[in-house]
Amino acid sequence: MHKITRAAAFASVFSFALASAATAQGRFPFEAQGAVWNPAAKRAWMSLAQLEARARNVGSTADLLVGGGQNGQAVITEFMKDPAAVVDTRGEWIEIKNNLAWRLNLEGWTITDNAGNAHVIDRGGQGLWFFRGERLVLGNNADVTLNGGVVIDYVWTNFSLTNTSDQIVLLDTTGAVVDRVDYTSTAPWPSASGKAIALRGGVEDVLANDDGASWCLASTVLNAGTTDTGTPHAMNDCP
Repeated sequence: MHKITRAAAFASVFSFALASAATAQGRFPFEAQGAVWNPAAKRAWMSLAQLEARARNVGSTADLLVGGGQNGQAVITEFMKDPAAVVDTRGEWIEIKNNLAWRLNLEGWTITDNAGNAHVIDRGGQGLWFFRGERLVLGNNADVTLNGGVVIDYVWTNFSLTNTSDQIVLLDTTGAVVDRVDYTSTAPWPSASGKAIALRGGVEDVLANDDGASWCLASTVLNAGTTDTGTPHAMNDCP
């Protein structure tokens, strides 16, 4: 009985210590209902201007070179670099899938490239959350009457996708590389005006999407009002 009581007391104290640490630091990764990780808390020490300045210099840092470390919390699964139904400045978008087993918050993350074009996701502290397996679509225009009919979850600025060769780099709040895609318009990369570039089913991870052969041209028409193809928010139609 004495041993059981001591064990129970220790468990109680240990649980209290964990809870206290989580409250004090504001970054305990899980909640009792739903396992939630909130990386936004980590950005408190760095302003948006500082994050943007850091992102502009990523092209010269070793961890962003092709083949560099990618932590894989989220994966780039589809992108429209060259819409045909609308001009590029209205119809470019990127789809990002949550690869974790819990909700993920993209606020404070950065999308950037080697040329120093960078945008820090900022929703004024509201967060940009999505569940495990869910896909968010980021683009340059949220007006569905102008962007080809694509529902955009978040609008970026100071970033674009060239129609030939470019990079899509996703950084978390600490500046670590989450995923990186260096695409071109030549084989093995697929490329065609008006068709989104989609990652093949079964290879939706940050290593497989480094290979152009892992991608295909989307074949599903976006909506009845256009001939452009893509599957934003939905599973890709690649075999």
